Amino acid sequence: MTTVRVATYNLYLGADVTVVFDVAGADDLARRARAVRDQLLATDFPARAGAIASILARERVDVVGLQEVARWSRTVEDVGGGALSEVWLDFLGELLAALARTGEAYDVHACTSSFRGGARVPGEAPMAVLGHNVILVRRAGGVTVTGERTGDFTRTLDVAAGAPGLALDIARSWGWVDAELDGRRFRFVNTHLEAWNQTVREAQRDELLAAVGDPDEPVVVVGDFNSTPDLVGMPEQYVDAWAVSGRDGDGFTCGQRPDLSGGSTLDQRIDYIWVRNAEVRACWVVGAGQEDRTASGLWPSDHAGVVAEVDL
Repeated sequence: MTTVRVATYNLYLGADVTVVFDVAGADDLARRARAVRDQLLATDFPARAGAIASILARERVDVVGLQEVARWSRTVEDVGGGALSEVWLDFLGELLAALARTGEAYDVHACTSSFRGGARVPGEAPMAVLGHNVILVRRAGGVTVTGERTGDFTRTLDVAAGAPGLALDIARSWGWVDAELDGRRFRFVNTHLEAWNQTVREAQRDELLAAVGDPDEPVVVVGDFNSTPDLVGMPEQYVDAWAVSGRDGDGFTCGQRPDLSGGSTLDQRIDYIWVRNAEVRACWVVGAGQEDRTASGLWPSDHAGVVAEVDL
């Protein structure tokens, strides 16, 4: 019997960027952009990366789909008076380094951008974020990647910039790897569907399923679907790993407070592992226990992760 351990984890951009969606002018933009920056610093991704790495290593996850893998940058002046873009917080680099410190090295596959935003505030360095979906494969797990593919959804949400100096582009995307474990082939698909519009979200779901097609080998689809079980609408041939696992509890995966402090406020299940042409042995939520928090008491993300064991 060949069993692979898979997971999904939304890392959280680190700040509630929706606060800039309805800005009323330059002064309002400046105030809200500063709030985003301050919250990003307070949610301390380097510390959270260590907590998430510890979870993935502890659970010995072979393949994980990550969402909201952010790269925050700012524009600074060099000594010659020109402008340089400086990456000041790289989630992927921080997480890979933290994983290496646990002794579990992972390789990066199917990295694709899914969110882009920026704000230019008078008197301050312009700030920008680029979010990604990423698949990580554990080197020691025996999984061999034989191919990969990424794509952008054609249906996306248009968000009008509310003030000069603000730019937003929510280009949701997907990626997959074709892989083998002990001679068994499977496809692992990772995505992040639209958060703020149900019609767009459903169109993206259908577009993803059309891209995946109808392969004979096992298929695992993971991600943040931004839909509760009654609305997610996956076809019946895809099995909801949590629903068939027999676990007690509600399986909630979203959402902690934007500042990641305080007691747990998880109250929705929107992160899923879907399995086709394979059997789910077990499924459980991670990152929602007190032992998973950082030393300063932050939750690892505003989402919990989901892990499943799948017989290929």
